[in-house]
Amino acid sequence: MTKFSNFSTNADRQPAPVHVAVVDAMSEFCDALQGRHTLGEALAHLVRSVGAECGMVVRSRLGGKPQRVAVHDERRGEPVRPLVASYAADHFGAALENARPGSLWLGSSVTGDGTLADWQGARRMREFAVLILASSPSARDHVELHFRQEPLPSLSAAIEAMLPTLVRAWAKRQAGLVSQAIAGHRTRADVTSGKPILGEANPAQLSRAEFRVCLLLSRGLPVEGVSAELGLARSTVRSHLRSIHCKTGTSSLAELVFRLLETGDPEPAGGFRRL
Repeated sequence: MTKFSNFSTNADRQPAPVHVAVVDAMSEFCDALQGRHTLGEALAHLVRSVGAECGMVVRSRLGGKPQRVAVHDERRGEPVRPLVASYAADHFGAALENARPGSLWLGSSVTGDGTLADWQGARRMREFAVLILASSPSARDHVELHFRQEPLPSLSAAIEAMLPTLVRAWAKRQAGLVSQAIAGHRTRADVTSGKPILGEANPAQLSRAEFRVCLLLSRGLPVEGVSAELGLARSTVRSHLRSIHCKTGTSSLAELVFRLLETGDPEPAGGFRRL
């Protein structure tokens, strides 16, 4: 799997400011793992130090939905599509199950299922990086970073150099820290609870494709029917559904359909809602 290190050469490396910023951010992240800062604050510092626009700390368990531990978006509050979902598993697929702790994966190294590309297009992002903090057959912890510009090789080398330290700190983190962060992290579903998913305000911030999937489901089409109507592979529809579940806080197709039917099917308004 392609890593940042493959793009770095001695001639490319630039010392001083960039490296110092990354070291400082990694140090703060390690402090946060001992309860000296919040993970959200540490993630924000890390995002800024590497020149990313937003990022997320994620815990994934076998057979379960990815859980957000911490999220930071430099453009939070602006009229842009927010970062509410983890894209690593869908983009890298089964290969990520064998990820080595301390490895760094680039989204541009593979062709994903299109879900990430859809979000990147909306935000004009050009690169996606995953930093593996811990990995086992049943669970994985990682950091996802989204970049508007491709990271320079010098910055990539600095990140990779610090990753082993971060992995060791993660393994020695304060007991219960991550579980508490997950429990206390308010998802978009908390904020939009009770609001119609297909409402004019689009409270769950669904993409165009996701909105169309929900609209067809609300009209009684099964997944196969949605696939045929939109001309999409079933795997792509399932990928959209995983993202929709994350954004709406639903845990199954049945729960999602119930939520959609709960508020009725609004009349399409504007190009966003036309199929």
